Amino acid sequence: MKTYIKTIVSTLVVLLAFSCSDNSSSSGSGSTINAEYAYITDGTDLKIIDITVPTAPTLVNSIAVNTSYFVSVSPDVAYVAQYDATEPYLSIVDISNVAAPSIQAEIQKSNTLAFSLLSDMYMVNNVAYLTDVYRGLHVVDIASFNFTSQLNSGGDAMSLTKVQNELFVIDQANGLHSYDVTTPGTPTATGTTNTADIDTASYGDAPFGQYHSWVETDGTYLFVANTIDKKIKQFDAATLTLVNEVNIEGYPTAFAIHNGNAYVTMKASANAPLQNSSDSVRMYDLATLSLQDMKILSRSSGVALNGNYAYVTDANGLHIYDISGNDFVLESSLGTGFGNFIALGQ
Repeated sequence: MKTYIKTIVSTLVVLLAFSCSDNSSSSGSGSTINAEYAYITDGTDLKIIDITVPTAPTLVNSIAVNTSYFVSVSPDVAYVAQYDATEPYLSIVDISNVAAPSIQAEIQKSNTLAFSLLSDMYMVNNVAYLTDVYRGLHVVDIASFNFTSQLNSGGDAMSLTKVQNELFVIDQANGLHSYDVTTPGTPTATGTTNTADIDTASYGDAPFGQYHSWVETDGTYLFVANTIDKKIKQFDAATLTLVNEVNIEGYPTAFAIHNGNAYVTMKASANAPLQNSSDSVRMYDLATLSLQDMKILSRSSGVALNGNYAYVTDANGLHIYDISGNDFVLESSLGTGFGNFIALGQ
């Protein structure tokens, strides 16, 4: 079976085998150490933006990736998921030289287990966990690129994160639930679930992406940006019981946790039942789930954190905020930085 459009050269296999680390949407769309570049999908391209000077971001390069939606970054590699029904499912982009990025592999939707639409990604060393809004949880061996024998579990899946040796997943079969991943690549369901408090549905909004609930962690608690009731919900990670919640007045498009705060972007939609939504980026204190600050935007779609800065995408560009005072102070905007999703990397 032909899995790739392009042949992966052996040097790239070695590169990826040693570059994948323990990270997730908390690392991709959350915090990154010493970030130098922002990687932004816009439905047509993957853009690479130099953010070493937050007051003066510059577009370095872009590479065509049709219907690009989700992006996750590990050293030297960007994983770009495509949105619509056309091939491919996932593009693997070599970003070791940002002046000359190149697509090294394209993983097809017509794989044995019929990939459909990637919604979130978490990598542990050489194992990638992918949630798919129509195909459940995929477990993929990145090191050997053995994409034809991955494990698939659960129902249609929205988002995931990891606390110690447990992977927490939102899917339509089990709500919010956990897997023991002590043995990477072999998740074992623990039986701990919460089906009462979680919106497990997905809501299409082409060509702007996909609405669904997001889960992130501060290392102790789980926090879910819940779609249908427009809330951030806090859960005990051991029992998955609801601890606290706050109304965020909008439908989440991205969610990240950084230095004791939760950051969520939201945008309005004409799609029922997603109507009358705040279009903004908001900051909440995790200890109390109280609103710290917010900025009104236009179709806000992505947020990433690094040090004292928040990087937010919307229809008007990339906006960089100083968040050191627990509020949003605009440092700069870059019109060419508009997009669907954002991840930071070196």
